[in-house]
Amino acid sequence: MTLLMLIQIDAQRRPKYNDGPYIGSNDTSARIMWIQEGEKHDTVVSIAENFLFKKKGLPQVDIGDLDFEPDEFRRYENVSKFIAISDIHGQHDLFQVLMKAHNVIDEEENWIYGDGHLVIVGDVFDRGDKVTETLWALFKLEKQAKAAGGKVHLLLGNHEFMILHGDIRYINPKYRFTTGSFGIEYPKLYDQHTVMGRWLRSKNISTVINGIGFVHGGYSQELLNKESSLKVLNNTFKEQVIYSEDLDESNDDLLSMLYFDNGPLWFRGYANPVGFDLEQAKVILDILGLKRIVVGHTSMPRIVPVHNGRVILIDSSIKFGKTGEVLVYEMDSLYRGMINGHKTSLDTNDKDRSPFKYVHDFKDKELTIILDTDIEELIKNKEEEKYQKSKLTAIHDNEFNRSWDVRIRARGNMRKKVCHLPPLKIDFPKKTLNYLGFTNHDKLKIVLPCNSGDEYQQGLYKEYVVYQLYKAIDSFGFNTRLVNFILADKAKKRYNLTGFIIEDDKDYSLRTNAILVKDGIVNDQAFERESYIKMHFFQYMIINNDYAIYNKHNLEIIFPEGAKKPRAIPYDFDYAGIVDQDYAVPPSILPIDNVRQPFFRGKDITTEEIVTTS
Repeated sequence: MTLLMLIQIDAQRRPKYNDGPYIGSNDTSARIMWIQEGEKHDTVVSIAENFLFKKKGLPQVDIGDLDFEPDEFRRYENVSKFIAISDIHGQHDLFQVLMKAHNVIDEEENWIYGDGHLVIVGDVFDRGDKVTETLWALFKLEKQAKAAGGKVHLLLGNHEFMILHGDIRYINPKYRFTTGSFGIEYPKLYDQHTVMGRWLRSKNISTVINGIGFVHGGYSQELLNKESSLKVLNNTFKEQVIYSEDLDESNDDLLSMLYFDNGPLWFRGYANPVGFDLEQAKVILDILGLKRIVVGHTSMPRIVPVHNGRVILIDSSIKFGKTGEVLVYEMDSLYRGMINGHKTSLDTNDKDRSPFKYVHDFKDKELTIILDTDIEELIKNKEEEKYQKSKLTAIHDNEFNRSWDVRIRARGNMRKKVCHLPPLKIDFPKKTLNYLGFTNHDKLKIVLPCNSGDEYQQGLYKEYVVYQLYKAIDSFGFNTRLVNFILADKAKKRYNLTGFIIEDDKDYSLRTNAILVKDGIVNDQAFERESYIKMHFFQYMIINNDYAIYNKHNLEIIFPEGAKKPRAIPYDFDYAGIVDQDYAVPPSILPIDNVRQPFFRGKDITTEEIVTTS
């Protein structure tokens, strides 16, 4: 193979993307590195030239204006308006949408917020692929805001700290390509010889505006027992912790507390409805001389006020790149700022924000649910559908999120009898859901493989695909989502499985605005005809005969909003021939020997109707 061929192959493999600029500077010159359309560039320019870095697809940077003023901790008073956002995590496009929607920036990302303050409550870094874009945008906005009488507060989060200290576990693959191209470690792009590295190290970990404190994680009681001055905590972190290389071996109690889990960048206690209460919140606020504390760090379905509004959790899951919110302060009132620019009262609950909907809406992200319970007891009592205690831990994208004390039990009329591992129902405490900003839809339905073993796992995958296929032909089909499950107990029994969650009646009704018919008998001829034909024909195509109209067996009868006739929506497809579970048998009333034999049950449907409907 010739050298030219190798070069051509390498060029084909190289991803076409943009990144940068990464700028190192001294008093006279600046070294600029960037990637454009997958090609690396590295040049040195004189600062005296007032060079404007302007490349297609990359942030524009004025090389002659790279100076900045280090942030000093202070308490700001009489601020007329502010907007706070946290945990952007490389989702620059979504950040732009929110900033434009709430009139912070214009279409060119220029400051139009006047004397208002913008607070970034940590975690610009990691996960997403547009970290650099957000950083340079904030660098520019900081200068523009100051000129207009406003202020940009970029507070450090744990992910900024991780990058500055060499922990790159969560960087987007794009940045691994960049470091590979330049032959440099990622943290070196933000070291003290770079503009962005020096700028980040000049940032605070906290600020106070109109008596409201902002910090990424929070202040633990343990930390405040050691030091209660926000200024001292902030300055100690900036001057010692951020520059230290060996905090693991530090003998200084305060430095250790600032660095580890109970430190202000890592503390998650405020988001724990069991381990933290209103009285603790009051004590901490009194110590710090604050009215409220605003924190990020722990993903929520939306901005959530807790402890009578004394603590506000503003990590609204922007990191998933789907949607998000900002905290808005104006006219002495606080609001949730929505992605469309609308504002709603801070204490308004979303009527449809249930645990199922939250998980389902982020279905492109890996989710693992660990259920720590007595597995032997669960299996022994499965036919009684008896609730038992369990600890549920949810892990998003291989990073710990949070745990709850819940109850679980078996469900499923037939599967709980024939399956070693029955489907499950999880019951969340309503108090916990309210605390986290969810509705009172406190149940989550889970379908697991019937037993351990590849054949059962494959059967579950097939059933999940059937649900997806039906949704493709009828939007009124049930929503489902694949989830990794780990069942574990103290006896060291452990099952690693993939199952799926499925909408319960409340979630389904809220999503579709349909009325579910639970009582009475619906005649075949009463149904909306087209959907009725599609349902029967779909069941025939997947070779499923385990359903019945007259007793609503494995069918949900619904009246869509404004509809004059009902629809029949199928579910539970484990007896379908396409799934082919070993326990599945056909109804005894049908003239077939096994579930793999097709039989069309829409006896009142004509061939002409099928052709017309298709």
